[in-house]
Amino acid sequence: MKRHAMSKHFGNGAGHVLRQHNSAVLLFSWRGKPDGSASYVEHINRYVRNGVEYPSLAALLRAVEAEHAYKEN
Repeated sequence: MKRHAMSKHFGNGAGHVLRQHNSAVLLFSWRGKPDGSASYVEHINRYVRNGVEYPSLAALLRAVEAEHAYKEN
């Protein structure tokens, strides 16, 4: 059986997130370089990255984008 992954670009194409099928771990890259991970914690229905909780995937992606905007300025 083929395993599918969720793959999404964000941050005007600079960021990429990948999640393997049935995995709670999301792997990030920024401008083609590894950029850490986040986890989906089902019992609290939140994403967690670097100890910070986010209520949705969209909120998590906005935070990662903002983090890089801050670093690049």
